[in-house]
Amino acid sequence: MIRALSNVKLPSGGRGAVTGAIRQLGTGGPDPLTQEYDAVIIGAGHNGLTAAAYLQKQGVKTLVLERRHVVGGAAVTEEIFPGYKFSRASYILSLLRPQIIEELQLEKHGLRYIQRSMSSFTPLLQDGVTGSKLPPYLLLSYDEEINAREIGKFSNKDAKAYVEYERYLNQLVSGVTPLLDSEPLDCSTFFRG
Repeated sequence: MIRALSNVKLPSGGRGAVTGAIRQLGTGGPDPLTQEYDAVIIGAGHNGLTAAAYLQKQGVKTLVLERRHVVGGAAVTEEIFPGYKFSRASYILSLLRPQIIEELQLEKHGLRYIQRSMSSFTPLLQDGVTGSKLPPYLLLSYDEEINAREIGKFSNKDAKAYVEYERYLNQLVSGVTPLLDSEPLDCSTFFRG
């Protein structure tokens, strides 16, 4: 089991202050900072938790420390105003590799995807727009035609350029994606004779 402690502050008071912060959390059991670990990960964001899970699978006794009150980093959805939930930054699920999902059995542990039909909404400030009248806005989706139409509300030239830009990016993605799951190159071989 990975031990992840949240709300841990690392103040200048040193170890005593950290131990006090952990005890305030009511973690129960022995003080985690008096235990021995093979690895300590600072930051319980999605990358830290993934690293800790892989280490733990290999039998490495792992402690994860997090400053915030919640673990998960960019993969967290939080209620920022009563009734309004906000995804901190986890809109790029394409970087969550299928291999990681499978190896860590994330779906078995509750991973679920909620796909949005729109990717972004950007209202534009405009003087004189008050009450129920909507200000100009840009609403982008995953549909190339809808995006071109939306951008075209402001500039036909930009709408055409955006379509070309998206096609260019998709070509780059198709070249880079296979590299994400490949072993890193040993660049030292480039300098050998």
